Amino acid sequence: MVFGTYTLYVSNKTNWALQVIDFQNIEGTASKRPIKIALIDSGIQAEKANVTVAETFNGNGSNDSYGHGTAIASIIGAKKSLLNPVEGVFKNVVFYDANVLDENGNASISDIVAAIDWAIKHEVDIINMSFGIQKDDPALHEAIKKGYEQNIIFVAAAGNNLGFEADYPARYHEVLSISSIDKNLKRDPTAAKNKVDYVTPGINVQAVKINKMRDKSLDGTSYATAYATGIIAQLLSEQKIDRTSYFKHLKDYAKPLGKQSEYGNGLLTLKKGD
Repeated sequence: MVFGTYTLYVSNKTNWALQVIDFQNIEGTASKRPIKIALIDSGIQAEKANVTVAETFNGNGSNDSYGHGTAIASIIGAKKSLLNPVEGVFKNVVFYDANVLDENGNASISDIVAAIDWAIKHEVDIINMSFGIQKDDPALHEAIKKGYEQNIIFVAAAGNNLGFEADYPARYHEVLSISSIDKNLKRDPTAAKNKVDYVTPGINVQAVKINKMRDKSLDGTSYATAYATGIIAQLLSEQKIDRTSYFKHLKDYAKPLGKQSEYGNGLLTLKKGD
């Protein structure tokens, strides 16, 4: 099956999402250094996701009453085991857990801004924001610009808004905006258009499911954002990209799929193009 310049062979015996991002390209390789990722979400139940959490934002990090943050963390960095069949993209991750989303996935802008400031103080490498809001907020943008000036990589969900403009904070220039595709490399019809930088898997993906996520199909740009963050962390760890020129060099790891407004620079992967 050929899409644009990319030929896809998907086996039903594998995690399709890991396969299309060329996970096999780094299997068995040792990461050069750990990457610090701040997850601004609903919390991380670390023992369920089989990940390492270094710090928590509000002392409530293990109390993921929603389940969204734990699922996102597992996509980024879960270590596969007999008790946890989910495998994350990048294993050598140290999470900084900013629990701001409540049991319904809602948060105040002031809490998000405070979480970004907290992550900046901890000198993280990447901030993952698998959420979106519809309106520009100056305080939020200022917090992101502050982190961007310190070479923190911001990755955010484009949004699931039926093809309308990308949500904030993904719409900001300083943020990588991630949209979602299915196993046939087709755009999720519910995903945002315009101000899309990259696409990654986001339809019926595998992740650790707890609480309100337990019985849900995991679809949307939130999960695509987690895959993008895992890929970026792996490339950073291997020093294939750096935090000062990643906007330019990530394009070397993207496979074009279609219109810029829908697919951005293409499918972000772990393998450099020819």
